[in-house]
Amino acid sequence: RMAVGCLVELAFKVAAGEIPNGFAVIRPPGHHAEESTAMGFCFFNSVAISAKLLQQKLSVGKIL
Repeated sequence: RMAVGCLVELAFKVAAGEIPNGFAVIRPPGHHAEESTAMGFCFFNSVAISAKLLQQKLSVGKIL
C-alpha cells in the first residue's frame, strides 16, 4: 500500500504541475499484479491504480 501511495502522490504532483517530472523507485513495483490476482511480490498494480485515479480525479485523458 505504501508503494502505491508513493506513486499516486508523485503522479498527482506531476499532473498538477507542482513538479516538472518524477521517477518512482518503489518496491514492490506492482507490475506483476493482475486485476484480481497478486503475482510475485506484487499485490497491487501501482501504475494502473495511479492512471485510473488520474483519469477519475483530474480528468486526465492520455497517460504515457
